[in-house]
Amino acid sequence: MDAGVRRVMGLISEMNVRYVVPVYQRPYSWGEEQCLQLWDDILACGRSREQTHFTGSIVTMQDGTASPQGVAALAVIDGQQRITTIALLLVALARYADAHEADLLPFSRQEILMSGYLTNPFRSGDDHYKLTLSKGDRATFRAVIDHLEDPSRPAPEGPSRILDNLTLFERRLGALADVALVWEGLRRLEVVSVTMAQGRDNAQLIFESMNSTGKDLSAADLIRNFVLMKYPLDRQAQAYQTYWRPLEDVLAPLGDEGAFDDFVRCFFQMAYAPERLGDADLYQVFKRYVSANAYDANDRMGFLCLRLKDFAGYYVDAVRGGLSGADAADPVARRTSFHLAAVARLGGAAARPLVLELFRSCRRRECTREQLADMLGVLESYLLRRAVCDCEGSAQEHFLRHLVAKLAAVRSAGEKYYESYVALFLVEEGTPRRFPTDDEFRRALLTRDCFGFAQAPFLLARLNAHLAVGNGSDGSATDSAAAAAQAGVPGSAADASALPEGWGVEHVMPVGALADPAWAQALGQGARLAFERGVNALGNLAPSAYPYDLQDGTLAQKQGRLARDGEGRPVDVPLCRDVLAAKSWGPAQIEARGRALADVAVGAWPLPRMDAAALEAFRPSRRAAQVKTVTWQDLVDAGVVQMDDVLVSASPMYQGRATVTSTGRIMLATGETFEEPTAAYERFLGSVGAHETGLNGWTHWRLGEGGPLLDQLR
Repeated sequence: MDAGVRRVMGLISEMNVRYVVPVYQRPYSWGEEQCLQLWDDILACGRSREQTHFTGSIVTMQDGTASPQGVAALAVIDGQQRITTIALLLVALARYADAHEADLLPFSRQEILMSGYLTNPFRSGDDHYKLTLSKGDRATFRAVIDHLEDPSRPAPEGPSRILDNLTLFERRLGALADVALVWEGLRRLEVVSVTMAQGRDNAQLIFESMNSTGKDLSAADLIRNFVLMKYPLDRQAQAYQTYWRPLEDVLAPLGDEGAFDDFVRCFFQMAYAPERLGDADLYQVFKRYVSANAYDANDRMGFLCLRLKDFAGYYVDAVRGGLSGADAADPVARRTSFHLAAVARLGGAAARPLVLELFRSCRRRECTREQLADMLGVLESYLLRRAVCDCEGSAQEHFLRHLVAKLAAVRSAGEKYYESYVALFLVEEGTPRRFPTDDEFRRALLTRDCFGFAQAPFLLARLNAHLAVGNGSDGSATDSAAAAAQAGVPGSAADASALPEGWGVEHVMPVGALADPAWAQALGQGARLAFERGVNALGNLAPSAYPYDLQDGTLAQKQGRLARDGEGRPVDVPLCRDVLAAKSWGPAQIEARGRALADVAVGAWPLPRMDAAALEAFRPSRRAAQVKTVTWQDLVDAGVVQMDDVLVSASPMYQGRATVTSTGRIMLATGETFEEPTAAYERFLGSVGAHETGLNGWTHWRLGEGGPLLDQLR
């Protein structure tokens, strides 16, 4: 590694050198704030005339080779934002000089073009351009250089930070009295230049330690760099396109720059449950996971990316609240999407690791697709009931994290996944993590301020969907509500998780009722107390395309609004039918309607049921006494498996073997050893190029040819 202080202009103008931003680097991301900070530093340096200004570091990696034209490519490990911004300022200076040929300037367009600041003038193709950016920035930046060299070539267009910052610098130069200050300041800028040799220096460690200026790197930036830096320079572009780009494409529909960081948090929250992970820990957790699972050995990074890609698909479904690419005619897929939409709304980020775990269980065939839909329905009921009952949020978050860990233990023990899932909810009765009972749920619906409830629009939309087709024979109305949502029942959203756009929650008895003699008479004796009890009660609320328009309307006026959509057309909203049929409206009607809706809600969000005897086995005290997970080490200690025993893959598609070592570890043909069957089987799959991931090693290794599965042995 060579390091030293260099003038920026001298560094970038070296002939027969070009700087290449690797594919794993984030796109050019400096905005106006960072550009103006550099601008101010350059002007201050130019005015001093004697001082220099240190502006950070530029770290490059070389592999010791050169192109047929004799140009060496240096991969920019750190400093691409700074180099790109300085290049844009040089373009702006060249344009300024071209437009002010009559002025006595210390620089010219021709000097900037021929001195190696922006191009290698006598080289062609990629070697011609002094700076090659990554991803979508490359074409735009090259078009800027091409147009500067030959104005007859088309100028780049469209939204781009590159073009925005170029325009910013041109405006600044146009408003500056002495442009020579910028040229002088650029010539006095200094950096620490660090040049590393591939295979000899650890670029990632240097990158982590030196990336302390400019815009902070996200966990996505650090992880992407970590993964792709494991490949030689000449393979990084291919590795990006083969392994990393597909992962980015899966997350792209979310359109959120922070989606990758949150996905990684959810994935590792699932992998390391019940440990609570903070956003600041994600990169270090990723490196720990890579090391613990030997993904940094024998070219396994691609296998890790493929596994992350699978889970990224689950994550997108969890965030968007629906199954991507599901068959609209598939009732199980519709029901799954129906519950996913609710869980996304009610549980938010805290529920996503559990959703990933449930999708993984279905992928591993530990539960059926129907059971997956049912489990999401149980989670929806749990979240909604607790929200209505104002249960403690921190206890719920604690429970969801630990539930993921307990389900992993269920998998390891080979127990029935679906039954265990339901039981783990029910055994929390009487604790802050409880699943509210029917009585508690009904009481909360009848006594709480439902108008001020954050999920009131969701509550009314779902109740409306259930009423649209009536409750199912099992009382849950899950299939009926899903069918109503699919059909787009008037008065409910397409997924029945929200009211239609522009709709809101309206009071039937208005908030100004006490000031209206007719409403005051309807309230009867003790009007104020009756009003306070009923105005925000569930029985007095209805979805409306005209919320808040009639704070003091009569019952007839209210009914007229509830019977029409936002365009004034008649609409049949099932949740409003009883209100429209009412001849009068007061405490009795509000209470009766509230009780009827509470009964519908109890059926719509049911408490799961389990036989008392079966549930008793899942009580913590009883479970501790009855259940012991048999580990791989237990089999070794008991002599069930011994040194030199052969494990054979049970999959007819992926045939292979492993042996038991003298220390009881599982050794693959690659020479890698593992402490338990699942990790060994996942690595085996990667070694044979299988796309299948996440398979349970206990159910995929046999002891000997045609022998019992390890799961049967334990």
